[in-house]
Amino acid sequence: METLTVTGVSKTFGGPRPAIADLSFTLGGGEFGVVVGPSGAGKTTLLNMIAGLVSPDTGEITLNGGSLAAVVPERRDIAMVFENYALYPHLSVRRNLEFPLRAPVRRGQLSRSQIAARVAEVAETLRIPHLLDRLPSQLSGGQRQRVSLGRALVRRPRLLLLDEPITHLDAKLRHEMRTELKRIQRELGVTTLYATPDQSDALALADLVVVLDAGRAWQVGSAADVYERPANVTVARTLGDPRINLLQGRRDATGVTVLGQRFDAGQGPPGPVTVGIRPGDVELSTQPVLGAVAGRVLLSQTLGYQDVVYVDVAGATVRATAPAGIAARPGSPAWVRLPAARLHVFETATGRALRHREVV
Repeated sequence: METLTVTGVSKTFGGPRPAIADLSFTLGGGEFGVVVGPSGAGKTTLLNMIAGLVSPDTGEITLNGGSLAAVVPERRDIAMVFENYALYPHLSVRRNLEFPLRAPVRRGQLSRSQIAARVAEVAETLRIPHLLDRLPSQLSGGQRQRVSLGRALVRRPRLLLLDEPITHLDAKLRHEMRTELKRIQRELGVTTLYATPDQSDALALADLVVVLDAGRAWQVGSAADVYERPANVTVARTLGDPRINLLQGRRDATGVTVLGQRFDAGQGPPGPVTVGIRPGDVELSTQPVLGAVAGRVLLSQTLGYQDVVYVDVAGATVRATAPAGIAARPGSPAWVRLPAARLHVFETATGRALRHREVV
């Protein structure tokens, strides 16, 4: 299993800001890493540098301690899967899977029987043996994506790079493919780096998360650590659905005040702060509750198993999750309580975290 190390890597294409700025992280052998960030964050640039399609201006990229700087792309033994399927329309699934093994750089390395065995093995792993004699035009979107993934895996690469491979699929199929990707990666044990704008991918798949925005890595860590202990407001906004509440408050020598409520938030510099709380941590009631502040329901969205209720409290919108069917109709009164132990506190001027919620 290969360990990928990126150290101090930067890349500029001549614009006002670098595409990647001083990026460092280590992805352990057999781990599933996810680079998550919005469009333009630098995700594809990072993958292209690892694959050798783009050269970094500074820094070093290594696999198992060996520098890739002087290794041309075709000799790196790194496979990359893109958002588009990159399948040959006139070739069957079987021939598409065979193609990477018959490429000039690998010609003569495997016999016909070995190639057939590799294809059969990958088809079984991807659960597509019944599709081997079909053309790409006869496949669904999810089936095409599996074949595209198979073209990368059949080579048994040292490292697998996935560039938004399921972004274009519908929500149900994305969920299914997410589960399959995790299963396949675990079965094969291939070190994998996956780029996506979807925070759900990061939370569901990652052993290691790199939160990337404007070319900078705002935080690197496990999915649980990044979610529970966001380094700043940017990271807090990136992970979590429904999105975290970010409310304006003020800190003094003894605590934090937000929405007219006062909390003991430990020692810290006085001044404006941003208070974060996950919607699932907000306590919502349709009846007056001791310690809660009154508001009015703006909107209630039903997600099946729960509702997301938007409540106006003194001009601020607070999102709270509640069991499906709670009587929270638009315009009706509601009361929200922010448990002190569940609050994140960020410095408003810089966005950096001052305090995290307690993990239960």
